[in-house]
Amino acid sequence: MSLERLEITPFAAIVGDLLQNRRTGFLTILRSPLRKVLYWSQGELVLITSAASEDSLADFLVQRNGIPPEAAAELREGDPAGVVLKFHETGLLDLSSRQTLLREWVTSLFIPLFSLDEGTSAFTDDDALAPERRVFLQSTASLILEGIRSITNGLVLRRSLGDLKREIEPSRESRFSIDGVALTEAERRIASSLAEAQPIETFLRHYSTDSVTAAKVVIAMLTLGIFGTVDVRAPQAVAMNFDDMQRDLELLAAIGSNDQRSLRAVALSRQLGTTDHYQLINAPRAATRTQIIAAGEETRKRYDPNTYPAVVRESVNAINRQIDEAVKVLADPVRRTSYDKLLQNPPSRGSEGGIQQRVTQRSIATQNFTRARELSVNGDYYGAIVLLKQAVQFAPDMADAWFLLGSCQERNPNWRREAAESFQMALSLDPNHVDALISLGDLYKAEGLTTRAQTCYEDALKIAPDNAVASKRLKELKRR
Repeated sequence: MSLERLEITPFAAIVGDLLQNRRTGFLTILRSPLRKVLYWSQGELVLITSAASEDSLADFLVQRNGIPPEAAAELREGDPAGVVLKFHETGLLDLSSRQTLLREWVTSLFIPLFSLDEGTSAFTDDDALAPERRVFLQSTASLILEGIRSITNGLVLRRSLGDLKREIEPSRESRFSIDGVALTEAERRIASSLAEAQPIETFLRHYSTDSVTAAKVVIAMLTLGIFGTVDVRAPQAVAMNFDDMQRDLELLAAIGSNDQRSLRAVALSRQLGTTDHYQLINAPRAATRTQIIAAGEETRKRYDPNTYPAVVRESVNAINRQIDEAVKVLADPVRRTSYDKLLQNPPSRGSEGGIQQRVTQRSIATQNFTRARELSVNGDYYGAIVLLKQAVQFAPDMADAWFLLGSCQERNPNWRREAAESFQMALSLDPNHVDALISLGDLYKAEGLTTRAQTCYEDALKIAPDNAVASKRLKELKRR
């Protein structure tokens, strides 16, 4: 369990850590008489419960004319974390209306927390809340933006900015991009103006006439991880064994201090694991295919092995191999799209590392998925699960891998909860994944949750009206 005082670590900073590090568990916020519990799954908010009766889902639904007052009593009883499941099982309203009201309810509980100027927070790592108990928000990031915009307390704004002398810069490891989040034009213009590292106070001076909006943009970008802070500490030396260190010392001695070009080449060869393809060939992210190829040729000329002394040829050859790989990836539209997506998303927990390591992990994930499909066809579901768990760890955005994992897990009745979780993950990544909807419906039907099962089949038919499996399942369910 981790404890924080909101006077020291504002709420925006706390949720930013949960979001960026894809934490799973529950966050308790205490400020007498307020007590709210926020449930998270891989960095996404999935439910909020509150000790205050006026915050209950039952009262909210009655106020919004979503349910009659006589139906509210049942929702007030039992485990607060089970209220979403109860609401779905009442059968009141259609699924779309229920989901809309649930999202509005969570929003009403979440937004005010950004303005708290005192209190205590406690986060506990725990198993993810069961899918049927969750509220599936369209975007936790958008909700965070809305919460930061709602801050009117100047003290909270100032605390959320932190040390104004900290340098901020655009982050290369963010799972979000400026164009990919719901910013206003004014906010996007401010966020896009940060091109290089500079202190927060210097950045804000550019917007003296709209300082409040600029401050909120900085807080939001730091919370989402689109901006990062510059670590002013001296970089830690990379761990090397004695033989590697001795070899490099001999290499530097052989080059001599006068050959700066060769020294720079050796330094670059040691950084290839953390240098992305765009950086290596000095090409902008928006470069065309023609510009990529031209940049690659220019970089090859700069590191032509024949223009370097023999002692550094090994290092220069390593650079050229990486240049070839960079051009091959960035000149191929399909591979480039996949690579750009990898750059935008941070590494999942347990798979940290440089960009080249993450490229390797993505390749392993793809190979695991392909092999797991073969194993599942042959009935080796356990073997497939082992491979798929590593695949989704290395590449958590692979919807088909999550779906196949759920399909294998549901073969064991004891793993139905894990299977439902996997299907929900697939749907969160691809809401139009018809097979995942049908499989989730089958799980609910097996558990006796016929209303939830019917909803899944109906949703599948909205996406694919001619889907024979979903149509058959729905007819069978209605005949019961």
